[in-house]
Amino acid sequence: MRFRSRLERVSVPSAVAIGNFDGFHAGHRRILETLVRKARRQGLCAVVLAFHPHPRAFFGQPIQLISTDAQRLEALKQLALDRLFFIDFAAVASLPPFAFVRTVLLDALRLKALVVGDDFRFGCGRAGDLDSLARLAAAEGFALERVPGVEIDGARVTSSRIRKLLAAGAVDQAGRLLARPYFIDGVVVRGVGRGRQLGFPTMNIASANAILPSGVFRTRLDIAGRGHPSLTNIGRAPTFTDPQRPLRVESHVPGFRGQVYGRNVRLHFIDKIRDEREFASAAELVEQIRRDISSLGI
Repeated sequence: MRFRSRLERVSVPSAVAIGNFDGFHAGHRRILETLVRKARRQGLCAVVLAFHPHPRAFFGQPIQLISTDAQRLEALKQLALDRLFFIDFAAVASLPPFAFVRTVLLDALRLKALVVGDDFRFGCGRAGDLDSLARLAAAEGFALERVPGVEIDGARVTSSRIRKLLAAGAVDQAGRLLARPYFIDGVVVRGVGRGRQLGFPTMNIASANAILPSGVFRTRLDIAGRGHPSLTNIGRAPTFTDPQRPLRVESHVPGFRGQVYGRNVRLHFIDKIRDEREFASAAELVEQIRRDISSLGI
């Protein structure tokens, strides 16, 4: 695969898929699997065009993304693509639908087949829809394949639906839509040491991920390529501190004794055990933590 951070002309005709692919969920996978099959069957270059920042973020609209840019790139680079363009959205944001198709898809990417989801919009202000795209395909001589969305639990899989589930702490349901557990990446930083004082040392994780679901979770913490069953609290530790302090991610790995400060880790969320709450005493909190750890089944 050739990766490019700027748009450039490809040397051979291509099949293209376009999207933001936030979370890289089951619906995204169907689109890109369709793209690769079509490209291989027709002898075309399999190309994905993705953007950063997310268009809503570019236009100053509030959005909490499922994945960081690095995580989106990691997922896309694992596919059997020939070209991956991950370009600045500013380069195309002002292009009307026809100009986008002509300058980006036809001239630069030598488009012969376009694979899109059935809710695809394109061009400045999202003015282009599937009907206008079909007319352009007929006029410009490229094939258009519309990939139906994936439904799970009776509803369409979308990034916005996953974001709502994660914000509500429903990480197991979100994982079903993602076709994998939700995860965050971060660096282990020093905390105040209260977990160690209570007998349950924790790793404090500073993460660039926007969605940090609140509560106590059964998790898996990946350290140096090895996964460890863990118990993770995301919250403000109301038993001891100001309830208005920023959220903190604290993960306890039973039996772990290594030094990991400054190391990069990945935290996978399996399911939610309970909400965070204030306890009357440290002793009461310790008893609850013991019960939480027993739910890990280790």
